[in-house]
Amino acid sequence: MAAKARAGMEELAMRVQAALNLGTRKEADCLVNVFVSCLEDTLVEHLDEDGYYLKLNRVGKLIVHHRPPRLKKVGFSGETREIPPKRKVKFIGLGRLRKLERYC
Repeated sequence: MAAKARAGMEELAMRVQAALNLGTRKEADCLVNVFVSCLEDTLVEHLDEDGYYLKLNRVGKLIVHHRPPRLKKVGFSGETREIPPKRKVKFIGLGRLRKLERYC
């Protein structure tokens, strides 16, 4: 999976280089890394806010979602345990990406 992710970042950097007419690939890599780092920093700063979202026009939305703690029954013993609260970041595609999604 890491190889596919790396290939995706490389393709993105090549497209940024072509779109902005940058001289070197290193400049494009730097721009992509700075953008991703800024996205990550923004989401981490607002991780405590349930429902916070970051909208990337024509791409998608990143939404912070909180789940409260809940009780779960353990299989054979019948014991009830509390599952701790969770925080997740959910991605929802928008624009062309959403139209091309396939639902199974």
